[in-house]
Amino acid sequence: MFNPRTVVYTCAVLLTGQLAYAQQTPSYIFAAYYRCAVGKESRADAIYKETIAPLLDKQVKEGRITDFGWNRHWMGGAWRRVEYLQGTNLDKMVDARNQYIEAMQKQQAVSDEFDSICNSHDDYIWQVGAQSAATTTPPPASLSQYLRCESNEAEADAIVTAAIAPVLNQHVKEGKVASWSWLQHMAGGQARRVLILRGASPKAMLNYWATLDQALEAAQPDLFKRFSTICFDHSDYIWEYTPR
Repeated sequence: MFNPRTVVYTCAVLLTGQLAYAQQTPSYIFAAYYRCAVGKESRADAIYKETIAPLLDKQVKEGRITDFGWNRHWMGGAWRRVEYLQGTNLDKMVDARNQYIEAMQKQQAVSDEFDSICNSHDDYIWQVGAQSAATTTPPPASLSQYLRCESNEAEADAIVTAAIAPVLNQHVKEGKVASWSWLQHMAGGQARRVLILRGASPKAMLNYWATLDQALEAAQPDLFKRFSTICFDHSDYIWEYTPR
């Protein structure tokens, strides 16, 4: 019979016996998930590359953020584009965001055009809870599972570290997936956790996704079942990375 207390104990034992995959230095992501007019998205992409990316690159060079990016919707719900800023200092990241928005406002015509195409968005702040080693260049595609979870989120995080991360890291070594991240909610909407898997193409991500549940269930069936009861609902997206 499934026993949650046994699962929690097993998770604790696994954690004491291995190196945690959580980062030593906290890392944060500011993400804006945009709803856009589908027929005009290519123009929004051009504005991002020509106008927004140089402003964010300036913030990287001045040390306020460590990375940024712009991803295109390939599959999923109403979000059509996602812009992200990454860094290790929240104060500096807020300054970077404010400075780039202020700079955009000085180019009012371009800013207004972008807002007319992508006219609403949802803001989130995530903390990176665990991840594999970064690749030298961003993989072309990613599958993001946005999870709704109940109050035992810390237990779900422990299960990721103890049971899910070893499977994913083995798959990275085998070349089945390029990298992965586990994000924890700090501010924003209803999604509380995000599992991000990155790979060579949308097709590659779908093929990998079709086999992942089976691999996780085979590795730690009770822990995976417990995880699914804590994070009980999800929305799935596949994103394509836009080179800058």
